[in-house]
Amino acid sequence: MAQTFHQEYMAVPPVTRTYTTACVLTTLAVQLDLLSPFQLYFNQSLIWRKYQIWRLFTNFTFFGTIGFNFIFHMIFTYRYCRMLEEGSFRGRTADFIMMFLFGGFLLTIMACFVNMVFLGQAFTIMLVYIWSKRNPSIRMNFFGMLNFNAPYLPWVNIGGEVFHV
Repeated sequence: MAQTFHQEYMAVPPVTRTYTTACVLTTLAVQLDLLSPFQLYFNQSLIWRKYQIWRLFTNFTFFGTIGFNFIFHMIFTYRYCRMLEEGSFRGRTADFIMMFLFGGFLLTIMACFVNMVFLGQAFTIMLVYIWSKRNPSIRMNFFGMLNFNAPYLPWVNIGGEVFHV
């Protein structure tokens, strides 16, 4: 059993494996009171005045308390990150990492102007958006009720979050 889990874990593409593991471990560490969310959140003054550079990265790995919302975001993060890495970015790991860094940079710039302190959920939405735009002909299904093409997936997700589906 442990050998099978390890084999499956190592079969996940490296960027997806690293980011998803970092998200799960960070959120778990906060849940177990090993870390505080106050050590992780995005705070410009602490980054620039106190040189707490880790905040530029850790705010992307914390997803709140472990529950349905966390599981939902982890499934989406894992699924669409993996599909991007194995599909559009197959054999181009450096390009995928650059997309990660560029997307994280843009989200960080936007966070400077709005009151967002944890950017993991926004990053997941970014991954879903990029995947949906690169796969416009794929048909999707939302809980067996709504059929739509992949480019509408981010809008369906936003609607689901608004209505807490």
